Amino acid sequence: MGLIRDLIHAGGTGGLSWHVQAYTSRKRWQPTVQLIEQFLTQVQPMSEHLVLIGASAGWMMPPPWLARFQRIDAYDIDPISAWLFDIQHGKRLKAQGMTVHHHRQDALATLPDLLNQHPKACVWFDNVLGQHRFRVRDEAQAEQDLASIKTTLQGRSWGSLHDVWSGPTDGRLLPAGLQVWRHDVTAKQALTPDFSQKLLASVGAKEAWHDHLSSHVFAPNTPTTWMPWAFKPNYWHWLQAGWVNP
Repeated sequence: MGLIRDLIHAGGTGGLSWHVQAYTSRKRWQPTVQLIEQFLTQVQPMSEHLVLIGASAGWMMPPPWLARFQRIDAYDIDPISAWLFDIQHGKRLKAQGMTVHHHRQDALATLPDLLNQHPKACVWFDNVLGQHRFRVRDEAQAEQDLASIKTTLQGRSWGSLHDVWSGPTDGRLLPAGLQVWRHDVTAKQALTPDFSQKLLASVGAKEAWHDHLSSHVFAPNTPTTWMPWAFKPNYWHWLQAGWVNP
């Protein structure tokens, strides 16, 4: 039964249900993928070795970003993510002489050890930190875990894309695409009530939205980019992306 649950849900963060959703939503997600690529194009990683945490199948990962590295160590708890990642990206990366090393492992639970294993690698959390509260199911512990990541990674070149809020919308059509909803602010500026209300109002948020407890992943002065994600037609997420170089 445990194996079947892993295949279907992967601890609530992936599995077959997630991959079916991702595959059937590719067209709707494409504007957000473009915003992610714009963000990552500006990032200057300080290593040619990437530790990719929450790699999944790389549904929203821009291929040019992956191709900047000579080695990728990809970590995920999902038993089918490595196979699907290689279908999505493997052929292109292999043609460039780069091999992805897959690890089925809970990287967040073993982060200090993982960093010791890859002392010169930079780190990218690929839309995984925002799911931590749903795996831990202890809000105080989850928030503490997420807030401590910047300390654990001190001195390291690293970044993250993660959910901060998610919830139902009124289904309004967006003129001019998602580009007009991109915001570039520091992590501290993003914590103000006015900013959060602006974001929620812009996508027609209604009813109660989930707080993913990831607002303090970055240090206050870290430049961050916020982008909306039409996860489902009437259920949206706000994503925060940032990169830190020592």
